Amino acid sequence: MAELKERTFIAIKPDGVQRGIIGEIIKRFEMKGFKLVGMKMLQASEDLLMQHYIDLKDRPFFPTLINYMSSGPVVAMVWEGKGVVKTGRVMLGETNPAESKPGTIRGDFCIDVSKNIIHGSDSVESANKEISFLTGLPQT
Repeated sequence: MAELKERTFIAIKPDGVQRGIIGEIIKRFEMKGFKLVGMKMLQASEDLLMQHYIDLKDRPFFPTLINYMSSGPVVAMVWEGKGVVKTGRVMLGETNPAESKPGTIRGDFCIDVSKNIIHGSDSVESANKEISFLTGLPQT
């Protein structure tokens, strides 16, 4: 029964919000059979983003990433369902949209790795951390 309650964190990044594709992304997760259990639009501060992306702080693209993610509102969502972490990652497509297959969110809606419109947790553990940290919702 616990696997039916698996949760993941999905965030529509500033470019996805600005382009008005929030509804399309939500529709895809709903059509797949997942349940939206939390959603919040927020303007992420640089401090919050620096904490969230701390593991990338030494990468050359870090300042650009922080600037991009703080450039506009983000839609933070919590989705629930069987295998939602793994399936959600498949639905998103590859980090680099040029390597994403048609039918995936990135494959259908973006072309640039630096503006790849969406984030999804890569494990149940990171989902729990991201849900708690970025939405204020309790961990499961």
